[in-house]
Amino acid sequence: MFINSRRMIAKARPDPRLLLDPSELGFTEAARSFYLRNTVTVARDLIGAFLARRWRGDWYGARIVETEAYLGVGDAAAHSFGGRRTTRVEPMYAEGGHLYVFFVYGMHSCANVVTARAGRPEAVLLRAAEGPPGDPRLLSGPGKLCAALGLTVGDSGRDLVGGGDLALFVKPGRRPRRIGISPRIGVDYAGEASRWPLRFFDLDSPSVSRRSFGNEVTKRRRPDLHPARDR
Repeated sequence: MFINSRRMIAKARPDPRLLLDPSELGFTEAARSFYLRNTVTVARDLIGAFLARRWRGDWYGARIVETEAYLGVGDAAAHSFGGRRTTRVEPMYAEGGHLYVFFVYGMHSCANVVTARAGRPEAVLLRAAEGPPGDPRLLSGPGKLCAALGLTVGDSGRDLVGGGDLALFVKPGRRPRRIGISPRIGVDYAGEASRWPLRFFDLDSPSVSRRSFGNEVTKRRRPDLHPARDR
């Protein structure tokens, strides 16, 4: 059972500087099939997409510039490692396209996009998004991203597909020119998995949470980056 009862859904207003009009910008809502692909591919393709929330009839959103893939039961850095299935983690077991939000350090919410088919608990952490002109660091970090959009654990389990008040928008043909790749941040406890190259970021964005981390590489084409198994 998900933890997103109506009384718990976030009511905080998004930062007004994030106001946008998806139709005017030529955006389309990502279909369910977008999320049901290889998790690493989804993590990479989320760079340049827009996470948006509708508040009182208006859309507020930001362009995603940094993500991390978490590969489920075989990934020691994932909340679902070893098949862990608690009330908090339950949204990770949903069909791809749902939101998984967790709370850390008693103060920050962190949003993840669930991937793959139902029962396969994999997800992509949204580490940073591009802020408005004049404040590129507004959403530079997972906690800042959630705060600016008014997202909390009350939103965990909500569906990003189907015309609701949370959505992921893409613009055909619009992709970052250069995408950096590195190990994930803050997962030193995960042993070998801490070295997997599962962090993706827009090298040309000033909003990336950390410019350099580990052995950073740049890719213009799509490499095969799965560190653990064929999928």
